Amino acid sequence: MRPPEIRAGDSLTWRVTGYPAEAGWTFHYALRGPSTIDIEAIDDGGEYLVEVAAGTTAAWAPGWYRWVAYVSHTDGDRVTLDDGRLEILPDLLSAEAGDVRSHAQRMLELIEAALEKRIPKDQQSYEIDGQRLDRIPVERLEALRTRYRNEVRRETRQGDGLGIRTLNWRM
Repeated sequence: MRPPEIRAGDSLTWRVTGYPAEAGWTFHYALRGPSTIDIEAIDDGGEYLVEVAAGTTAAWAPGWYRWVAYVSHTDGDRVTLDDGRLEILPDLLSAEAGDVRSHAQRMLELIEAALEKRIPKDQQSYEIDGQRLDRIPVERLEALRTRYRNEVRRETRQGDGLGIRTLNWRM
């Protein structure tokens, strides 16, 4: 029941089953994060079809969302079926040129530059965690490097541990 990986500006189509429409149920997704997104599935003869047009997803704000899959009944009952987190990725076709590194990647590069004594001239006094980079003790820089290395590793694996990419869906 997990939604697939979502990129703003893409069309989405996937199927889910359970709680038949002929018994009065309707299948929904609610996503909450940088914006509010509500999706209602269409009854498709014993299963539900979720379709979202590219024009609709193009307006979705990129970022991390909490989601919930639920069914509602005509008598007012509601049942939560599944929930999780997912990231809506930006529409790269309409994105402006710029630095696409994450905060963690930028910080890790600055910390490693400081440890190697090669901080760029225009960034001689960068601030991390309320401390100026040119005054942070080496031990603290090494601890920050470990923290940001771990964060960058998590970013490169994100989604895989959530099962988001394993859902069988089609575009």
